[in-house]
Amino acid sequence: MKLKTRLFSVIMLGSITATPTYATQQEAATASAGEQILDLAKDQLLSGVGSLLFNRFFGSGGPNYVMLSEASLQAIQERVRAEIIRDAEFEFISEFNALESSMEHYSDTARYGRPDLALLSSLLVKSEDVINHRALNARYNNDFYYMADTYALAASVTVAIYTERYLQGYVSKSVVSTKAHNLANILDTMLRQKKTADLPLREQCESPDPYGQVVEYKCSLRDPHGNTLASYVIEPQYPDDEIYWENLKRAKEAEYRKTKFDGIQVVINKLRGL
Repeated sequence: MKLKTRLFSVIMLGSITATPTYATQQEAATASAGEQILDLAKDQLLSGVGSLLFNRFFGSGGPNYVMLSEASLQAIQERVRAEIIRDAEFEFISEFNALESSMEHYSDTARYGRPDLALLSSLLVKSEDVINHRALNARYNNDFYYMADTYALAASVTVAIYTERYLQGYVSKSVVSTKAHNLANILDTMLRQKKTADLPLREQCESPDPYGQVVEYKCSLRDPHGNTLASYVIEPQYPDDEIYWENLKRAKEAEYRKTKFDGIQVVINKLRGL
């Protein structure tokens, strides 16, 4: 009988947590793209020759940064149930789209042996416009820290452009490193505020019905926005129920932290390692 209860709990959990799980997966995917870019940038900085943006990762066949960012923002909006996707955020996405299109064009020309160096200067301006956008400014957007994963990606793209300028002889390696460290500091501030908003997780157990024939505690683990991450019914007559619930809570909290925060922290570490 208890096995059926546990199976039902798992089935219900999959249904209840669909929205927050989607949101955290989108955030993780966005930050992960930033990680890949920084790995490529570091390798190219070490070699000191060639072209970083020559890599097909940055060309028209590479990942769609804007799609990742937009999906992440929309998923976050659903999870926190707040109107954080305003005109500024859509404007940010539009400018990021323009940057991505220009990068694809530069990458495609570089692969044919004739990189558009005039466009490379334009990429620098466009990237600065993106990372300094008002949507990412705390004085304008109170929820700016929810864009930390998107900022992680934008910062990584910016560093890729600085790296390309180094490879083409326009700036020194120290300029790239300084820029990366400055971006890491900003991202670190965003991550700390994001953790403050999304933690701690809260456990709630309803007292049993005094008139019920079965003593049971309906427990749930929720984020600060009210989204259910885990739920289970503890029946004291089953000795392993509390142990099962404690293990489930630990697993869900570990998954929550990994998908929401760890990827951004990796990007911070990689930026500081350049």
